[in-house]
Amino acid sequence: MSMMDTFGPFTVTDIRQLLKRSSNAVCAVDPMPTWLLKYCLDVLISPITNVVKKSLSLGVFPRSTKAAIVKPLINNHSMDCNILNNNRRVSNLTFLSKVIEKAVAFHLNK
Repeated sequence: MSMMDTFGPFTVTDIRQLLKRSSNAVCAVDPMPTWLLKYCLDVLISPITNVVKKSLSLGVFPRSTKAAIVKPLINNHSMDCNILNNNRRVSNLTFLSKVIEKAVAFHLNK
């Protein structure tokens, strides 16, 4: 039994609520825009819910959710952006990885 099993089952309704509350931000490595995923939610909700459940029951993220675009972001606009220490790295994650993270946070907050 995985540690994640102790959270209890995720339902399609739980995942639908998480998806509907999510922003429409898109990462370049996402296979489709977030707005389109939300538009097709009735068709995609079961597979997405299954991916979330399987990921948490196994305790691993799917390989496709491990891709990210990392960009430097200046700490303070008055700093020199050419000095590496003045920048922090920001990872733009795939939408599905954010959904899995939110599902864990949802159950941790219960």
